[in-house]
Amino acid sequence: MKRKWEVMIGIAGVILCVIFLGGFSLTITSMEENTYETTVFPILQEGVSEEYISESFEAVKALAIWFGVTLLIVFILVALAALSIWQNKYPKRGAVFFIFAGLAALMGTQFIAFPLAFLFFIAAALCLFRKINEKEGAGHVSNKNSQPDFARL
Repeated sequence: MKRKWEVMIGIAGVILCVIFLGGFSLTITSMEENTYETTVFPILQEGVSEEYISESFEAVKALAIWFGVTLLIVFILVALAALSIWQNKYPKRGAVFFIFAGLAALMGTQFIAFPLAFLFFIAAALCLFRKINEKEGAGHVSNKNSQPDFARL
């Protein structure tokens, strides 16, 4: 595999998305309203009055489901990007998938996960602008000391 850095940065971005987006999504969707009222609502209470606890809980639950869908989309796009740049076959296609993964992370989290999206944009830039040198084969053998065939005759 020639594009090791791009794949590693993309996988690091997916792992961080799983930790943050998936963790938030799993925690909130499995939470009951009573637990939400005692743990999360006091943190968010500044903008919401206490008579709207159930509406606030439904809004946060919808956000958590949206984060889960975003995580799934980002995972699929990064997997497609990694498969595209495997063995340095289609780096431009991989860059497009990384850009779409970054945009999905931005839009799906309402610009909250911009540091995570930045990782995908870095991987896309590396796919587009980094040149890979082939260090195998006869094209990289030094012929400084050898004489051409007609000089040996």
